[in-house]
Amino acid sequence: MPDKIMLKVICMCAVLSGAIAGFLPLIPKLAGAAFILVMFFSAPFTIIYLHRLNFIKDFETARCLTIGALSGFISFIGFSLVYFPIAFILYLIFRIDSFLWIKVLVENIGFLIPVIVLTALLSGLTNMFSAFIILYFYEYLKPKNRG
Repeated sequence: MPDKIMLKVICMCAVLSGAIAGFLPLIPKLAGAAFILVMFFSAPFTIIYLHRLNFIKDFETARCLTIGALSGFISFIGFSLVYFPIAFILYLIFRIDSFLWIKVLVENIGFLIPVIVLTALLSGLTNMFSAFIILYFYEYLKPKNRG
């Protein structure tokens, strides 16, 4: 299991990537791309960043999968905490029809919270898979000891 400092860095990276991706769907043409970014690419960004900071020196499967699941779950929670309130406020101010479903979800908060948690769990699972792919590429590209 990662230590406390590494967990804090993982959480900060995940929340930051989720918050940045939470602003992107406010532009309607970028909504799908932002959702895919959060669902699949939060873990690779976090793992590459941790590798650059030398928190990850040797890639262990369990550690990378844990990082992928944590960053995926937390990034989607950050995405939701940024996107839903801003989209609801934009709907109230401008009455944009593309945000009408946000109004329905926010009015039914008892339905919204389980949907966010279940989608965050799905994001954790898909980011765990993308972390496994990053682990495979790092192991494949690692120089072999010849001797």
